[in-house]
Amino acid sequence: MGVIDRFAQLARGTLVSLTDRTFGRTQKPLAELSDSELEEELIRRRRARAAKRSGGASAEEANAEEARERVAKDEPKPSPAKEPPRSPQEQQLTQYYANLELSPGATLDEVRKAYRDLMKRYHPDKHLGDPERHKAATELAQSLTRAYTALVETLGKK
Repeated sequence: MGVIDRFAQLARGTLVSLTDRTFGRTQKPLAELSDSELEEELIRRRRARAAKRSGGASAEEANAEEARERVAKDEPKPSPAKEPPRSPQEQQLTQYYANLELSPGATLDEVRKAYRDLMKRYHPDKHLGDPERHKAATELAQSLTRAYTALVETLGKK
């Protein structure tokens, strides 16, 4: 068996083991976690990573805090006021802001700066050597350009 075949076999085995892993308190596969469960898992991992960096003593504190949060989450919460349904145009604009990694309501200058920064980072010409990355970067650049164009048109009208 050649070296490349061995690396491919190893990579496939790693990917399979990653897809079989379970996450969160519910121990579901990653694809089945809800947004809130994903957020909890992310917070738990960040705390564990911070505790690992700072030493072992704060790991126990992080675990205790996590346990307190679980108890607090089990308590009934007051129901939040429901937002009125948003129009499809508002939802699309919110998605455009998210594509540019901005919060809704950002100014035209913030939109321009975010677009430039993201295009510098993900421009397809930076990935000419790898066809898969080039294709992904091209799709991302098109998505960023669509978002930028729509937001500039919307914000320019105001």
